[in-house]
Amino acid sequence: MNGNTYAFLDGGGEMGSLIRNFDWSKTSLGSPAEWPSSLRTTLSIILNSKFPMFLYWGKDLISFYNDAFRPSLGNHGKHPSILGMRGDEVWAESWHFVGPMLEDVIAGVEVPLVKDQLLANYRNGRVEDVYWTFSYSPVKNDSGKVEGVLVTCIETTSSVLDQHNISKIAEEYKALSDNTPDLISRWDSQYRLKYANIAFVNKVGNVVGKDNSQMGQPEHVASEFQKALKKVFDSGLPIEHFNVVHSDTTKAYYHM
Repeated sequence: MNGNTYAFLDGGGEMGSLIRNFDWSKTSLGSPAEWPSSLRTTLSIILNSKFPMFLYWGKDLISFYNDAFRPSLGNHGKHPSILGMRGDEVWAESWHFVGPMLEDVIAGVEVPLVKDQLLANYRNGRVEDVYWTFSYSPVKNDSGKVEGVLVTCIETTSSVLDQHNISKIAEEYKALSDNTPDLISRWDSQYRLKYANIAFVNKVGNVVGKDNSQMGQPEHVASEFQKALKKVFDSGLPIEHFNVVHSDTTKAYYHM
């Protein structure tokens, strides 16, 4: 197909070129000369968007996507062979989830935004676990019939895995702190207790969520402790071995 024949396919980088030079006569869509205005307009938007987009069109849910979507396909996988393929062939490994959602959209059911959804994706020579946040929108013709489904999406694999790692580190920290006889706690800038290990709870009580003045400590102890907290928050520097003399003459040593 001549790349200059159809103005609605202008631009679009690599995917624009692939779409312009694809033999669409071998698909159920036929030649671009026969494509409806709704498909032409949607493709023009997709190709010129910097946001990842994928389009299913027609009874076979023929697939289109833009350059911004391309990185999520990785290497040695689906790209560029999935262009012009049926949707159920493109996403065979995750069609059990994708297929019913597409059916709902085509049937006129409003599909909610999906966040951090795990879907299998064959890329980089293997099936990988990939997380997505995406929205499915119907594309209608002039008579109001749904002819396609536009997917606006972003891959969130890195952020989800980072959060998993943070959660794992937090769990490991809690396990470690709960197995030490030292009192360990975390406070916010309003002097509220946000976390206390088992030793702290056994000594002071379950006072998480309360502020320093509600700990049941003598007033002078609470005051000195709050001054120390303020100094740490104001300076951003730790305090080594801060100590308070309690009313019973015992001392408590703190590292903040």
